[in-house]
Amino acid sequence: MAYGMGFLYGIGAQILFFIVTIVLIVWFVKNSNKKVNNAKDILDNRLAAGEIEKKQYISLLKIINAEEKK
Repeated sequence: MAYGMGFLYGIGAQILFFIVTIVLIVWFVKNSNKKVNNAKDILDNRLAAGEIEKKQYISLLKIINAEEKK
């Protein structure tokens, strides 16, 4: 009789394993969808937020484009 509970622990461990696996897969999928901003996107956002003026934007954009061509 003492050995009869062993299969319950095995089933519990399998259920726990599947729950942890599903949670990790969902977490990975959610975090992998984040878009990485490139320099031009950051520059566009700064212009839209009013952090820089159009003259600065154009000069920085020229620098970015020159660096990308290298």
